[in-house]
Amino acid sequence: MNSSELLDLYRGEMEDTSLPYLWSDEDIFRYQNDAQKMFARDTGGIPDGSTAAVTQIAVTPADDWYALHPSILQIRTASRSDTGRPVEVLNFEDMPERRWYFDGNTGMLRAMVIGIERHKVRMWPFPSETVTVNMTVFRLPLVEITDQGDQEFEIDPEHHRHLLHWMRHLGYLKQDSETFDKSKSEEFAGRHLAYCAKVKEEEARKRNKTRFVRYGGI
Repeated sequence: MNSSELLDLYRGEMEDTSLPYLWSDEDIFRYQNDAQKMFARDTGGIPDGSTAAVTQIAVTPADDWYALHPSILQIRTASRSDTGRPVEVLNFEDMPERRWYFDGNTGMLRAMVIGIERHKVRMWPFPSETVTVNMTVFRLPLVEITDQGDQEFEIDPEHHRHLLHWMRHLGYLKQDSETFDKSKSEEFAGRHLAYCAKVKEEEARKRNKTRFVRYGGI
């Protein structure tokens, strides 16, 4: 389903198929854009390990601070592109117990420290080399849904129809006597959160392989 098809589905669900429309196309595309972002946020994010602009950091000896793409919600793993060896993703609060400090000493990259500033990481120790760091991340959608129509969504097709929950939540908040309904808005916000919780639980199961317990002598 693309953005134009979801617009038609929204109008059908909201019984808004005759001119003049209660919700403009611009309204509905804006609801779609917000709904896809909220779905990604409330399910933990879209997994990505291949979009270079998002998942790669070019480290040089000139700096230890690097910008993260603003779409990133969580860094899952990091590794060196030259050897494939892992680069630890470390919380800033965990540094003192390791006796690691930003003291200006240089060396080969060992860790990326998060949580100091928004959308930034700091490399430790201060890099003495040039290396690309590859990351796997959970992120928000990269492309805005606009009024151009026929745009593809970044979330899996099985979830497209369920974006209507958040879209209807927003639609019923429109400040107009024919559209505003706080009770219905809250109902569909609840449906959105319930669906996202179910999806998050399912995705967590997919990412964890089943372990079998073996008992001695059996």
